[in-house]
Amino acid sequence: MNRELELVEAMDKLSELTREFQNQLITGDLKEYTLRQLYYIELINKNQDISVSELSKILNVKKSTVSVAINQLIDLGIVIKTQSKTDKRFYQLKLTPKGESIINKHMQIHKNTIKNIIEILNTEEIDNFIKIVKKITNTP
Repeated sequence: MNRELELVEAMDKLSELTREFQNQLITGDLKEYTLRQLYYIELINKNQDISVSELSKILNVKKSTVSVAINQLIDLGIVIKTQSKTDKRFYQLKLTPKGESIINKHMQIHKNTIKNIIEILNTEEIDNFIKIVKKITNTP
């Protein structure tokens, strides 16, 4: 089999694993949330006290797009906006207890997926996988 075809097939298999992971996220306890909502929740959790502007920069989308999504999460009781103590013009995003519960369930799915990978790959293979993904995605 030629290398290009092998690479295409490997990418297809990796894409299928990603779809299975995403399917786990949107079924069960998290089925009422979209992947986009879960991603926003994850980013807010990773970047404590982030603003809508900072979030829009990370996502490389318009601030208005992020504002609509955040307002939905606020309406669902998942996120709150709090006024910055240092600059009253800015608001920071925080997860509510409901949001923290969602991120805990979300992270458990991540942990289960990682556990499966660790059972299959040895330490050197995991290190190589991380290096390869970073190289392909141009991530430092």
